[in-house]
This record gives sequence, C-alpha cells and structure tokens, in this order.
Amino acid sequence: MDNDTKPTEANLINRRELLRSTAVASAALVTAGASSAAAAPSRRGAPAILRRQGGKLVVAMQNADQQAAQPLIDEYAEANGIEIEVQGFPFEGLLERLTINLTQATGAYDVVSMDDPWMPQFAGGEFLMNLEELGYERDPDFVPELLALGDFPPGSGLRGIPWVGNVQVFAWRTDVLEELGLEVPQTWDDVLNAAAAITEAKKSEDLYGFGLRGVAGNPAATSFLPILRGHGGDLFDDNNDPKEPTLDTPEAQEALRKHLELAKLAPPGVENVQHADMGTNMYSGRIAMAADIWPDLLLQIWDPDISQVVGKVAIGPEPAQTGAESKNMTGNWLLGIPEGSQNPEQALDFIVWLTAPEQQKRLLLDNNIPATRTSVLTDQEAVEKLPFLPGLLEAARKAVPRPRTPHYNAAEAIYGRYIAEAIAGQTSPEDALTNANKEIRDLMVREGVLED
Repeated sequence: MDNDTKPTEANLINRRELLRSTAVASAALVTAGASSAAAAPSRRGAPAILRRQGGKLVVAMQNADQQAAQPLIDEYAEANGIEIEVQGFPFEGLLERLTINLTQATGAYDVVSMDDPWMPQFAGGEFLMNLEELGYERDPDFVPELLALGDFPPGSGLRGIPWVGNVQVFAWRTDVLEELGLEVPQTWDDVLNAAAAITEAKKSEDLYGFGLRGVAGNPAATSFLPILRGHGGDLFDDNNDPKEPTLDTPEAQEALRKHLELAKLAPPGVENVQHADMGTNMYSGRIAMAADIWPDLLLQIWDPDISQVVGKVAIGPEPAQTGAESKNMTGNWLLGIPEGSQNPEQALDFIVWLTAPEQQKRLLLDNNIPATRTSVLTDQEAVEKLPFLPGLLEAARKAVPRPRTPHYNAAEAIYGRYIAEAIAGQTSPEDALTNANKEIRDLMVREGVLED
C-alpha cells in the first residue's frame, strides 16, 4: 500500500473532530427549532442522533450473511426513510474489497461486516471509527469475550460490535458414547482413544470416530488450532513481544502427531473436507465427534428436516491435555464504520438496531444467525427450540480469538498448507511444522515485526 494514501493520525483526528462538531451543531439546530428533521429515539447503547430522512447507507458484508439479514435491513430502511445498498461478496472477495477501501479511507462504505481475525488489521490500523467517540456506550448484555473482539489493541476503543456469534465447539454423539460405554472425552488422549474404539466398532456402519477438515489453508488450519492449543501450544509466543512463531516446539509436534492419528479415524477423503462437509458428516451420522463444529452447523444438526441425529449431539468446551487450558475459538463477525463514512451517525444507529436483543433473537430463530447476547442465548423460547444454546454460551465464555496480529491471514495460509500436506502424506509432521515455522518467521521479518 502506498503510504501517501494511508490516513495520517492528524487526518483521523480531524475526522473525529468534524463528527463531534457536526453532532454539536445538529443538536443546536434541534434545540433552536431550526431543523425539521426528527431526532432519533434513544436506543440502549446509542446516542440520540439526528435522523436524516432520505439519506443512504452503503453496507458491505459476506453473501450468506446478506441473504439472512436482508429482510431486517429492508425493514430498518423503510422505517427510517433511507436507502440501504448492501453489497455482498464471498469471503475472500470481501476481505480484498475491505482491505482496499478501508486502508485508503475511500468512503465507499458506511457499514462493514468483518471476520474477527481481520480486526487487528482494520481496528489496529485505525481504519475504523471509534464507536465510543461517536457516543456509543458498551452494553453488558453482550457476551464479554465476544464484545472484546472489537477493541483492538485492547483498551484503545470499540471499533466493532459483534453480530454473528460464531464460536468453535467440541461436539459428540451422546447415543454412540453411551452404547459403547465411553465417557465424554476431556483430554486429546481421551478423544483419540474414543475415536479409535468408535471407528473399530462402527466403521462397517459407515460411522467414524472423528471428523476434521484437511483442505489446505483456512480449513486445515482451523481444524488443527484447537488441538494445538489443547496441548499447550499456539502459533505465536504470547509471553514475548515481538511474538516469535512457535510451531517447532515439542507441544506443537505432539499436537500434530495426534491430529494425524485422528485424521486416520475420519471418513475417507478427509483431505477434501470443507466446512459444509463437516456439518453434513455430523448430521448424516457419519462422524461421532468433531472439534471443528460451528453454530451454523449446529443449526443444521438440530434441523429435523435434514438431520438424522436431532437430540443425539451434545457440545461443550474443547478438550485439553492435563496442564493445558481448554480454549474454544471465536469466529465472530462484527459491524464497524469505516473512516471516511458519509453518514456515520445513521450508520451507528443502524448497527445498534441490528444488534439489539429483538433483532438478535429474530436473526437466530428465523435466519440461523447465532446470537452474541447473553439474554438471547438464555432466552426460554430460543433454548426450547435450540437446546444447544447453553453449551454455546459456555463455549463463548471460554473462547479466545485466533492470534491477534494483522498478519494472521498470511500466517494461516502458510501453516494451513503444511498441515494439509502432512494429512495427505506429502511431508512428515516434523518437516511440516519446521518449514511452516520458518516461513512464518520469514513473513514476520519481511513485515518488520521480527529481526532477521
């Protein structure tokens, strides 16, 4: 990126001062009766703002989320007399589009939906407005661990509000474990032993002990990370700054050996398994356990129209070896306002409305969007329909994000490729992690994070 196009600190401050000045001037006009526009009703978490009838918001989000949220977006637009243009993109396309427009403050978007691993880049670079400087007050009803994803670096101000509460969980077939007299696994050794017993007993019925994703990049990396963390390892050393990559440690080597043993106990073709396949394998009864299950898959598993295992699956925190901490992983999507937005006050009002309890519940029950609020995850009607919600809340309270670095996506592509090669038998586990660690370190050196 050309440094000349990056917003300087002075420019960012000037924008914020302009917003504050505009808000003060608008309030004065309302008080003096000089404006015919109606002030917006106060909503919890949002300031009272000047409603701009007939204005426009441009929103960027992932295709699937757009389809789910579009009815509510249309409802807000009609109720507030504004036009909302939603531009939907596939995952990689959205990241590319936001990287260009946010880092250059083009003003193309008023609201953007972002995967939480992107927050270190966008929030850390101050390419997003500080919502608290616009008057937003944090709502304690949000699951704290999820709301914290929008504050990066921690304590610098909230620049994103979670609206899609994705949390990775460990899932298991209660009926299969009971039939075979197996306890719910607590450690990864337990998981491996149970998966071996299940595969041996049920393989002839096309039921396997474990499921994971083996496609290079994000899929393989995402399936491996909970096992790595459950062995006390991680991608980077958080105890030092700058953070050195730590994939060449004994903990990482043991985690990958365990991962490869579990891959042998998965249905054939694990090297081709993607996210959607994980859900299919679970709800069709092909796998008995998995540590890479997400809320959208849980909604399928509990859907009686497609699932063969309704009421037979339980979820909980990720297993962990003795001495290691159980860590579920976040995959939330957050809404933020880019620097350069043409209508930030209305954008904030829209974000607050869409993430309010009423809309969160509707998105969950009607549109299969997992909630980020405690009140919705414990709502009696919601829990009766979706009994996994208490387990999802428990997992969310133990959830941690992927390594918080602006360079995570590039690092993930590297180690996700090597994990896939090890699963496919193209490289040894030792070489996979050693080579991945070297390439990630070289990346961080090129980016100026580490010294050669």
